[in-house]
Amino acid sequence: MNKDNNTNLQCPVCHMMVNKDNFLLEYQQRAYAFCSQQCRERFESNPHLYVGMPGHPAPKQHGDEIIKKRIVKLNEPLTENQSAVIVTDLGNMMGIKDIHIESDRIHITYDLLEATVEQIEVAIEKAGEKLGNGLAEKLKRAFIHYLEESELDNLESPGQPHRH
Repeated sequence: MNKDNNTNLQCPVCHMMVNKDNFLLEYQQRAYAFCSQQCRERFESNPHLYVGMPGHPAPKQHGDEIIKKRIVKLNEPLTENQSAVIVTDLGNMMGIKDIHIESDRIHITYDLLEATVEQIEVAIEKAGEKLGNGLAEKLKRAFIHYLEESELDNLESPGQPHRH
């Protein structure tokens, strides 16, 4: 971790410089600070994606990105004002690369090392929107969550090839 004037540390997830007391977390007897709760959650879920393991640098230390494109289906079409709120809220998240809204679908591109579709869905619901609630949509979301968790777990394992 880089120090700057002994008051700032580099967020291991997004590499922003942050106050050393910001979203503080101790992991393996080392203190880490984060720019946001989102980055802290990403780190807590898979810390070795960001700090590596002995003899195996982390994907994030290589500068890797894992770009994903998803379509999140909503329960009903968004108004122009609702779309603007969603674009602003999602745009404020780390790792979001692109957002495009068409009626009841949000097309989103993001870096899996900085955001998950599950975090994106939570942000959408916090903005007051409802995700598609049909059985097929719920199963699809659960499957995508599982795929992302599996991919992150595989990337975190030492000796696994990393995609660039």
